[in-house]
Amino acid sequence: MFAERGFNGASVREICKMADASSTMIHHYFGSKEGLYNAIIEEFTSTTFDVPLRLIDKPPRTQEEFILRLEMFISETFRALSAQAPVFRIIAREARQYVGTSKFHDGFSNYLSAAQNAGFVSADLKIELVTGLVLDRLGGQIMYASKMQDDRPNVLNDEAYAKEWLNANTTVLIHGLGGRP
Repeated sequence: MFAERGFNGASVREICKMADASSTMIHHYFGSKEGLYNAIIEEFTSTTFDVPLRLIDKPPRTQEEFILRLEMFISETFRALSAQAPVFRIIAREARQYVGTSKFHDGFSNYLSAAQNAGFVSADLKIELVTGLVLDRLGGQIMYASKMQDDRPNVLNDEAYAKEWLNANTTVLIHGLGGRP
């Protein structure tokens, strides 16, 4: 309901009807519509970002380790966003300040800074721009696929297409348009 109509457009009555629950249950467990919304977003944050961020929580020791962990991080972030596409649509639609993206950016920035300090990435790399680029690219594809009205293959309805899309984008994100060295 939040994804379709936004926070203000979704009523507690409609949410309860859709969930086959009473409004007293919403108020008992969440306190209010805002509490329910916040619980959904908090669950999204831990479900979506905790595993990928654990992959990059320590500085890389080698160039190969840097690339491997970065590839796994991008892949896991994409898979988590795909699995949580309806909630991601809520966040994108509402455009509120979202703490989870700060967690993502901080963890990713720390990893890239450590790699930069070790000489695994260009000293000229603007890390704060790259972290946003990766989340924007992955999230943008989830949003695009969520809005598709036809049966064309996309990252949400076709696993082979999703894998191909992710591999192509990961290669460009990590190795540039020139591909692997």
